[in-house]
Amino acid sequence: MIFLLLALFTLFFNSPILASGNTFGLHLTQTSDIDSAKNVINSSGGDWGWVTIVIRTDQLDSNTWQNFFDDCRKYHLIPIIRLATIMDGTSWKRPALSDIDNLANFLNSLNWPTLQQHIILFNEVNHASEWGGGVDIKNYTDTAMYAIQKFKSLNSNFLVLGSGLDLAAPDNLPNFLSAPNTFREIYSYQPQYFELLDGLASHSYPNYGFVGSPTDQGQHSIRGYQWELSFLKNLGIQKTYPVFITETGWPHREGEKPDNRYFTSETTGRYLTESLKVWASDPQITAITPFIYNYQNEPFDHFSWLDPIQNLYSEYKQIIDLPKLQNSPAQITRYEVKKTHLPFLIFIGNDYSGQIILKNTGQSIWGETSFCLNPQITPNVELNSLCTDNFVLTKPGDQKVFSFKFKIKNLPDYKGKTFLSWTNLPTYEITPLDDTGTIYHPKSDLIDKISNFFKNIFPYSP
Repeated sequence: MIFLLLALFTLFFNSPILASGNTFGLHLTQTSDIDSAKNVINSSGGDWGWVTIVIRTDQLDSNTWQNFFDDCRKYHLIPIIRLATIMDGTSWKRPALSDIDNLANFLNSLNWPTLQQHIILFNEVNHASEWGGGVDIKNYTDTAMYAIQKFKSLNSNFLVLGSGLDLAAPDNLPNFLSAPNTFREIYSYQPQYFELLDGLASHSYPNYGFVGSPTDQGQHSIRGYQWELSFLKNLGIQKTYPVFITETGWPHREGEKPDNRYFTSETTGRYLTESLKVWASDPQITAITPFIYNYQNEPFDHFSWLDPIQNLYSEYKQIIDLPKLQNSPAQITRYEVKKTHLPFLIFIGNDYSGQIILKNTGQSIWGETSFCLNPQITPNVELNSLCTDNFVLTKPGDQKVFSFKFKIKNLPDYKGKTFLSWTNLPTYEITPLDDTGTIYHPKSDLIDKISNFFKNIFPYSP
C-alpha cells in the first residue's frame, strides 16, 4: 500500500499541469471576422479567448479599430495586434521610425478591452520578403528596440512580443536566415533586446512543408516553441517568457489549386484537436491562434477554416466541441462625474434622495464587473454607497444614473463642515441656509449669493 501511495504521489506531481486559463484563439484576416469567429473561440465553456490580427500603417482608422476593440470587449476576446507596414512590390516595406511613432500613438489612443495590451513587432524577419526585400537582423533589432521603448513610454500596460520567426528557414542570405543564426545575431548585437521583450511569439508549424504530425518533436514541429526557449537559454538568456503561438496549423487540399501534398480537412481538423490537447498541458503557453480563420485567396486558402461561402469546414466543428477554459483578464474601471442632482433645500433630520450620473471612461462593462463607491462622510451625515448592479450594462462611453439616500442628523455639538462624498469622487459641501442650522443647501456660488441676499434683507435675531 505504501509503495502504491508513493507511486500515485509521484505520478500526480510529475504530471503536466493543465493551463490555468483559456489559451484558445484564432488568427483573423480582417476585423469583420470577429462576428463569426467569436462563436468558435469561446465555445464549449470558453471565455476571454484570443484573436491575433494584423494592423498596417495604411489602416489607422480610429472608428474601425475602436469598433473592433469594442467588439472584443463585448464578445470577451483578448486581441494580439501584429504590426505591419505596406506592401512594396513583392515585399513588406521596411518600417521607418516614423511608422513606429504613428502605430504606437494610434494604438495608445484607443480604448483597449483589457489592461494588458499585446503587440507583436512585425513578422518572420528572417525572410527577405518580410523586411524590405533583404534580411537585415541588425536593422530589425534597432527598430524593435526603438518600438519597445516607444510603446512603453506611452503606456506601461503594452506587452510587447518580438517577431515570430520562420523556424524552418534556411541560411541563404540575403533572402533567408535560419532561426538559430537569427537569435545568435540579435544576441551578439544587442542582448538587451531579449530582456526588454515581454513574451515569445512563436510560429510552431508542423514543418517541413507543413505536413508533420502532432507527435513530432523539435524545432520543426508544433513544439518548436520548446526548441526556441531551450536555444535562448543556452545562449545565456535567463528570462522566462510566456509563449504566444500566434501561427500554426496544417494546410488542407481545399483551395484554388488542389494540392495532393496536403491533407483532407478531416485530417487537419483532427491534427489541430490533438495539438490543442498537447499545448494545453504546458503552463508556459498563454495563447494559441492557429493560422488562419478566413482566407479565400492564394496562397493561404489551404489554411482557411472557412470555405468560400463562409461556412466552417465541418471537420473543424470538433474543435468547437473541445472543452475550453476561462480567462479573467484585468480591466481598468474608471469613471467621471457628469452631473449631480441634490435637493435645493435640505431640512435637518429628514430623509432625502439624490442622483449622480457617472460616465464609464474605463475598459470594463459595468454590470459584467461590479463595484461600490463607499461613503466618506462627516459625523452628522447618513449616506449609502453607490453600487453597480447586474441588470444594467454600462459600456465605456455610456452613462449610468446612481441613486442614493442621505440624511443630515441633528448633532447640536457638531461644529465642523458637512459633506457628501464617496471614494474617488468629488466632495459636495452642504452648508446651513441660515443661522438656525435647521435648513441646509448644497454649496454653490449662486446659492450662497441668494442666501446672503436674503440674510441682509431679513436678518435673523433670536
